[in-house]
Amino acid sequence: MVLGGNVMTPNVTVREAARMLHVTPRTVRNWVAAGELGAIRVSERVMLIPLSEVERRLGRPSRPDLSSVIWDVDLSTLDEEHHADFIMRRVLEAGRPEQVSWLFRRYGEPRILTLLERDRSMPHKDREAWTTLLRGRHERTA
Repeated sequence: MVLGGNVMTPNVTVREAARMLHVTPRTVRNWVAAGELGAIRVSERVMLIPLSEVERRLGRPSRPDLSSVIWDVDLSTLDEEHHADFIMRRVLEAGRPEQVSWLFRRYGEPRILTLLERDRSMPHKDREAWTTLLRGRHERTA
């Protein structure tokens, strides 16, 4: 299924989608042709897969590469639930936009705000900036 799509939303290549889904690129192309996976056709030979489609297929938000913010721990040993506070702290302190976006999809604003309110190990300026941003969002939506 080829979507109209916006190339500005988070997208991955066919090869990246295949790696994330633990299948071959040919399988990803077959799923697109069969309408089982949405894609955005960029040109005659190039298509992008929306990250949301990969996540839908996985049944959960797919974790981006966190090695730029978690360089001192083997990422394969990190459990997203058991090490949630550690992961949230690192991404909020130094994460790239796609990492922060995943963080909010994975853990949700209420859980992140709870961490910010009780955790004093994060630098004060970072903690205050995120707390102000999240509280402001809740006040505008309430």
